[in-house]
Amino acid sequence: MNIINALKLKPGLNVIVLYDGVCNICNLGIQFVMKRNNALPIVHYASLQSKLGLSLSDYYNLPKDLSTSILLKYHIPNDFLQSYNTSSSIPNNSSLNLSHLNDDSLNEAAQLPQPELFMKSDASIELVRYLDNPWPITYYIAKIIPKSLRDGIYDRFARGRYQYFGKTDSCQMPKPGN
Repeated sequence: MNIINALKLKPGLNVIVLYDGVCNICNLGIQFVMKRNNALPIVHYASLQSKLGLSLSDYYNLPKDLSTSILLKYHIPNDFLQSYNTSSSIPNNSSLNLSHLNDDSLNEAAQLPQPELFMKSDASIELVRYLDNPWPITYYIAKIIPKSLRDGIYDRFARGRYQYFGKTDSCQMPKPGN
């Protein structure tokens, strides 16, 4: 299987969130979003600790700091996917399980269109744009707050997330169908 299939890319807008897979509050956040993302684009997820998360982080030179959520927004032209085998053998859920990928398929990231990258508070507020109503309104409200203040609050919360909410020993995969 190639990375194009693994990322579940479709023509149009594709959104992938990279998050700390052992963080309890991060996993709760992903479950929250999965239950409220019923319209296109469907948001997909991969932990920062996963093979895909590490590969994308390396390729795009993203921070290795697990306290930084990252949102990648790909705009895929209609004709881009025709050169790839985009079989429908991948289950249609939002969790990306890339344990079956090899290094050659991960190198295909170089052929992907450059995504828009959002980090920290920008990733969080960009994500709410793709939720069911009334959540997208919070995007516009949050954008009023200066980025430096939003990121300061984000960083403070991120530093205490394990202390206040705990963490697991291994990455939790989001439950399909939720």
